[in-house]
Amino acid sequence: DPKQSIYRFRRADMAVYAETQNRIVKNGGVALPLALNGRSREAVLDWVNAVFASAIGDGTDPHVQPPYHAIHPERPDVSLVGAGVAWMGGVVEGQKARVVRQMEADAVAAQCRTVLAEGWQVYDRDLSVVRAARYGDIAILIPRRTILTALERALADAGVPYRVEGGSLIYRTQEVRDIINCLTAIDDPADQVAVVGALRSPAFACSDVDLAHHTAAGGRFEYLGRDAETREGPVADALRVLRRYHVERHQRSIAALAELFAAERGLVETGILDRGDRNSFRRVRFVVEQARSFEAAGPESLRAFVQWLESRSGEAIRDNEGAGADDDEDAVRVLTVHAAKGLEFPIVFMAGLGAAPGYRGDVFTADRAGQRVAVGVGAKSRHSRFELGPVADLVALEKLHEEAEFRRVLYVAATRARDHLVVFLYHTSRMGQCAARRLIEAGACEHANELQPASSAGTAAAAPFAGLTVDLPDVDEEQLALTRAALVTRAQTVKYTSATAIARRATTPGETREEKPEAADESEPWARGRGGTRLGRAVHAAIQSLPLDASDDEIGAFARAQAVAEAIPDRAGDVSRLVRWVLRESGAAARARQARRSLREVPFAVQEDGTVLEGFVDLLIESDGGIEVVDWKTDQIGPDEVEARLRDYELQAGLYVLGIEAATQRTVTALTYVFASARREVSPGDPAVLAAAARETLRAQP
Repeated sequence: DPKQSIYRFRRADMAVYAETQNRIVKNGGVALPLALNGRSREAVLDWVNAVFASAIGDGTDPHVQPPYHAIHPERPDVSLVGAGVAWMGGVVEGQKARVVRQMEADAVAAQCRTVLAEGWQVYDRDLSVVRAARYGDIAILIPRRTILTALERALADAGVPYRVEGGSLIYRTQEVRDIINCLTAIDDPADQVAVVGALRSPAFACSDVDLAHHTAAGGRFEYLGRDAETREGPVADALRVLRRYHVERHQRSIAALAELFAAERGLVETGILDRGDRNSFRRVRFVVEQARSFEAAGPESLRAFVQWLESRSGEAIRDNEGAGADDDEDAVRVLTVHAAKGLEFPIVFMAGLGAAPGYRGDVFTADRAGQRVAVGVGAKSRHSRFELGPVADLVALEKLHEEAEFRRVLYVAATRARDHLVVFLYHTSRMGQCAARRLIEAGACEHANELQPASSAGTAAAAPFAGLTVDLPDVDEEQLALTRAALVTRAQTVKYTSATAIARRATTPGETREEKPEAADESEPWARGRGGTRLGRAVHAAIQSLPLDASDDEIGAFARAQAVAEAIPDRAGDVSRLVRWVLRESGAAARARQARRSLREVPFAVQEDGTVLEGFVDLLIESDGGIEVVDWKTDQIGPDEVEARLRDYELQAGLYVLGIEAATQRTVTALTYVFASARREVSPGDPAVLAAAARETLRAQP
């Protein structure tokens, strides 16, 4: 469906799409438009067809905008309690954009409560049961992030539980901005903007009055000054805390530093008490997970991490790490239209439509269909501007593409709705090119009912724990503090290890384990990893990427590519030979092809007595009876050496069983080690027995 092409910033190009389609048709192919919609009810699709037939048009220039083809419902239309399709708002005269955004945000939050109060009905996902709507059925889709701050404030004030999804939105939330300010202040004492931002954050809660008193007394917002120790007050205390973290910032990883700072400053507790929801915990966890991902490639500085976070906050990324809902959470979802692509929701609120499409003004502009490029560097008003190629023509063409895609973004947003769609059309009179204006001109109001803004009276949530009386026991506070400190210290001492590392250390007393040939040709310490050798890594990578029924040409192409990637181009034939046997002749691959489900490169983690075991399993084959664990081995050995070599892998196999059973809560019924070079597949033993032995070894780790 070309109407859903909304990723031009990732080089999706409607001109290339149209040119490719024309080429296929000219050579005997057929272009079949997507006409059937199995997601939305008829009322929603009637509105979509009526509005976007005009907004998208008949495809006068299909290289810029495809022609609109009506979509038809597959679902039978059943009357449900609720709006069906409705609109709210319109042009607001004489108000600034900020005021209009807050007005719209308040209306959205109030309407969320109205959905539950009026008993709107939705279908379950399988479309078999009608039930009353919950907060978790509502998704607020926004094309831009401009309304996010106002929307969060309004939802919190109305007592509506919510969660923000999509990486570019998460980075713009106040909690994440506060943590970024704090980490920046810890890293750079000279960044007084970040220092003041950290002081005003919930981590230190210094008010503007506190800041004024500090400066009136001659204090400065720097924590390395000579008088930092002698000054008093909440600001001075906070600056001393920042200095302590600055001095100690290189003594732990970035993730550990962020986690420790959040714990010591009570960011999670403060957020939960203040808002009564889980967003504070979720967003602290998000930053810590981002730090772990950032450090995965190797040690990095705190400054590099902060700069990385700042760069990602400006990107239209889709990144849900740490941002998802807990299983028992009933909360409204807030996400960008790009993050909602491919998803569906019982109730969709389209909001933030007062924004207009923006032209990025890239240095490099391309017309890929016309095979033209242009470069423009420098301000247009300056004589020093450099231009190469038809800059003016391609800039004008790019603006047409951006405008066309903006209309498709609105189409994608509207078609995410299953049962109800509410469109908020608030905008200022000065925003003549905004999304709301475009929808109004296309007939959005004529083809739907108007909703009146719900009353916000009585929507304010009660203060968390209001009226709660706690009778504290008579305890020794000093002893309690010592006990708690010891508990926290133990909880923070977590060891991480892997199946390979444990197997390498687990040798019989007095015996030196002989290094296996699989790791014997390792010439670069940093290259150690999955598969051991360059050949092993190339084979594993090819098996991981190829379909289980890959053709000879596909196997050969992947083998050559992986051999080059591992700097062994002369061994591409060996890689191809091993991969071909595994995929074509091994029983494990055959069982995977026939299984109801099989998964490759499956990560797992399991905690045992303070030690976290992490690892990857090459292949899992699921059956009614349980799970089969399969591991590819590239050891350069003969068939008669397999049994002896297999004993070296018993501990590893047991650890795999522990990890997979803990992760899936299902029983591992079979273990298979496939030795590609020897062309044999064997089992190291009974999974339960191997797991029991591995658990004892894991518990005995120093």
